[in-house]
Amino acid sequence: MVVVVDEHLMVAQSIAGVLSEVAGLDVAGVCVSVDEVMVSIRCALPELLVLDARLGGETHRLAVSLLQRLNPSGRVMFMTDSLEPFDVPTDLRPVTIGVFSKKQGWEVLLDALQSWLLLQPDRCDGASTPCMDRLNAIGLLSPREHTLLLELGSGHHNKQIAARLMLSDATVDTYRKHVAAKLGVSGSELIRLATLYRCLRWQRLPLVPNPH
Repeated sequence: MVVVVDEHLMVAQSIAGVLSEVAGLDVAGVCVSVDEVMVSIRCALPELLVLDARLGGETHRLAVSLLQRLNPSGRVMFMTDSLEPFDVPTDLRPVTIGVFSKKQGWEVLLDALQSWLLLQPDRCDGASTPCMDRLNAIGLLSPREHTLLLELGSGHHNKQIAARLMLSDATVDTYRKHVAAKLGVSGSELIRLATLYRCLRWQRLPLVPNPH
């Protein structure tokens, strides 16, 4: 069981989707504050806490301490917004399984999880069937729409995508609406699906875009 904590709800939901539908983990909670995660830890006693290293300054220590007290076998994975190395405090290193930057892409998260996952006997592999149906619908996208989906899955916002693809903000917004309509999703669901699709090479699932 996993609890994900990030001050940006949409990012936390995307990470939760990756952990649930790609890594096969049971996500017990998605939190955006230290207070929320403290409640979630008490209720769920998670095995893993995926925690934004900046959350509340040093108050993330409160969450880690509570996890250690209530579930001594619980572990922590830190995530950051920077490519600069995050120096895990010495006293937290024994319970930390890894650190990843959200700017590196979610594959880094999954790679960092592998050693820990091998020690979990009840792990469930594979993406869920409803999710797979939507992922397979990605083959209906045009090449430009597929590129947009990959950009969304990389965590880029509309303005960033517009600059990277040399399009106007309005054009990106239009493409985004078309992609959401074709896949039958909207809002954070589209970003979650895009993130999952980008991560699928971790399991080498045979999904490819339509070249036409």
